[in-house]
Amino acid sequence: MSTDSPAKFPFPGDWIDLAEQETEAVHETEGTAGPTVTVKANIAVRGLPRTAGCAALAGDVASEDAPVVAALRRGGARILGTSNMHELAFGITSDNASYGPVTLPGHPDRSAGGSSGGSAAIVARGHADLGVGTDTGGSVSIPAALNGIYGFRPSTGRYPTDGLVGLSFTRDTPGLFARSLADVIEADATITSRGELGEPPSHLRVGVPQEYLFDLDPEIEALFIAAIERLDDVEIVLVEWGSVLENTRAAEMPVVLWEAVGLLSEVAATAFGAPAEAASRRLVESVASDDVRGILESTLSHPVTDEEYAEALGSTFTARIDNWELHSEEGLDALIFPTTPAAAPLLEQGQNVSHRGERVDAFGLYTRHTGAGTMLGAPMLTIPSGRTPEGLPAGLTIQGWRDRDEELLRLAVALDARING
Repeated sequence: MSTDSPAKFPFPGDWIDLAEQETEAVHETEGTAGPTVTVKANIAVRGLPRTAGCAALAGDVASEDAPVVAALRRGGARILGTSNMHELAFGITSDNASYGPVTLPGHPDRSAGGSSGGSAAIVARGHADLGVGTDTGGSVSIPAALNGIYGFRPSTGRYPTDGLVGLSFTRDTPGLFARSLADVIEADATITSRGELGEPPSHLRVGVPQEYLFDLDPEIEALFIAAIERLDDVEIVLVEWGSVLENTRAAEMPVVLWEAVGLLSEVAATAFGAPAEAASRRLVESVASDDVRGILESTLSHPVTDEEYAEALGSTFTARIDNWELHSEEGLDALIFPTTPAAAPLLEQGQNVSHRGERVDAFGLYTRHTGAGTMLGAPMLTIPSGRTPEGLPAGLTIQGWRDRDEELLRLAVALDARING
């Protein structure tokens, strides 16, 4: 099965493959077992193709679950199938030329975001309790915000990445979607086997990067201000994050493009049974989405050099040091900011969208607030922050300190209760 879905799932653009026997079992035993889960199509689910949204990889049928899927299944989860995505995870609209666009629930003319758009939209529509996505530069945070649900991108390394078609071993991580923060927390406990979270600190001090308050859509700005005003017992300080942003933005694309070549070549060689170089070229030629094929063709013809990659890694480490110094000097529990500068874009606008009266690159706009955290490897919890007058969801992201995910989740419980309680 490719793009068709059973009647119970009336949005074929959301799904790539459904585990039909499990799906029927879910409806026969609804309410008596664990959560239903949809899994992004670049994550291995036994018996289903691991396409990563690329039809040429449809023959890559997984013989076993990725560890993150296996952990959820052991915890009682019922895997419904794999969800649509931006092809090979190289984009933020999930407008997939082979499997169709993923549309925003209630707004079929708008994108659900990406690259994990299918998992987010399926959860937002109520067709699954949990979604599993992957995040390189904001691919969990962005669709969580645009769909008005919760999204958790853990610290890089917290969840295993085995079984993924990935882009960057520096930045990639699986992540979670749910309609409640409690479900995110429970799923994280299942995957990591951690104990109880405990209580948040009695005094909360959070920072707002002042660089993330510029060039916002006025409606997104108003929703963020209203959310902050509900945190009347939380100490909120403006912080300057310029050095961190300067270094992470310079490093983002060189790191991904250098690492993606090796990761995708390995996937292609296995899927096509060919040497890596030939398999890589075959994969690029088979990509159906023009924007993704353009990126890959450019990368093959003008690859990032080893020297450029080393320089990008150096900038990344500098940014991590600067970020930790900010944490230490300011005594911050976390950072908080609008997840995206704008609400969901119109699908008809493609990869260049209208923002504040100008046409801008969609990828650059929607990853503007999420890219730095992914370079830092930081945990990021996105929560709903209201809807625009047109009914478009918005989200805000609470970003913690690397490898201190439990602290972030405890803090998120306290902040979410104030904002959405």
